[in-house]
Amino acid sequence: MRILIEALGIHNYGGGRTATLNLLHNLLAIDPHNQYRVLLTRPEPGLLARNLQQIILPVENRFLARILAQVILPIVSRGCDGIHFAKNLGLMTRKPSLVTLYDLTTLLHPELVPRIDEWYWRRIQPLTLEKARRVIAISRATARDAQTCFGLDPAKISVIYPSVGARFQPAIPQQIAETRRRYGIPREYVLHVGRMDRKNNIGVLISAFAQSHCRGALIIVGQEYAKTPARGLGELIKTLELTGRVLFTGALPDEALPALYSGAQAVVMPSLHEGFGLVAAEAMACGAALIAGRVSAVPEVTDGAALLVNEPDAPQIAEALDALLENPAQLAVLRQAAIEVGARYRNVNDAQQTLALYEQIAA
Repeated sequence: MRILIEALGIHNYGGGRTATLNLLHNLLAIDPHNQYRVLLTRPEPGLLARNLQQIILPVENRFLARILAQVILPIVSRGCDGIHFAKNLGLMTRKPSLVTLYDLTTLLHPELVPRIDEWYWRRIQPLTLEKARRVIAISRATARDAQTCFGLDPAKISVIYPSVGARFQPAIPQQIAETRRRYGIPREYVLHVGRMDRKNNIGVLISAFAQSHCRGALIIVGQEYAKTPARGLGELIKTLELTGRVLFTGALPDEALPALYSGAQAVVMPSLHEGFGLVAAEAMACGAALIAGRVSAVPEVTDGAALLVNEPDAPQIAEALDALLENPAQLAVLRQAAIEVGARYRNVNDAQQTLALYEQIAA
């Protein structure tokens, strides 16, 4: 069996990149026999195997890349038994296809995205989903949203949770201390990991940190998302007199994250919508005390192992931070529950279930 996997744009920092790379690595680990071609915007040096071929599209502009990909798709898919559009957006093809849906944020919260994106999801995406033989939703919440927004037949949708890497487990104190020294992070800190965009609500997080009684620093790991950047953060930090207490690290290598999750007083994910919330799964797998909004897929994914606020606003997040950090017993219980729930996602189930779908669409 030969499968073409379209993964354009996964060089961009974020959950889509992590989930797609985890899936590809897991596929290669369990399946040395079938042949895979992966369509990428940039080479992925860590993605190497005898049965995988990287095809690089020499265009990074996302609109031009889509147009060029549509043109060359008949060529690069020649001899393939099916196509997996692994990064939300599909292309028109006569080959049997499978589309992964990460979230429906663009349709449910159009105020957070450019208008051209909303237009694409309303006009073009329904065509590719109708054409696809199967659709993967990364949570039950995303599956429900897909039925609501696109009227998809539930029988066409398979819910497959993303996986987290094997490295995501509680770190030992020496690893935590070494990682803190390497990146200049103080002993006491609250952590946020994710793209700096409107959806992730960074301004609200900074305001909540200012309102809380936290004595340490707020560490924000991730790079600015050019498409929908979070603006005015520097001015907000000055206004709240938090200069020197809010530290932006930029994107860090995955190898650094387990120690950062493990050493944090709390990990806060105040996003307005999540199709799954890979950061939540990673943080819990490392035994972090997680605070998040009770939105979309978050209750499903955390399954009682996180402190959820009804609205991800500054007063509720600040109250949750104080309640957690002032109650060591509750903190210990939450960390243990997080380890147990997070361990569920440290597997290759995503690859096994996806491979089964490849076999279905190729039959």
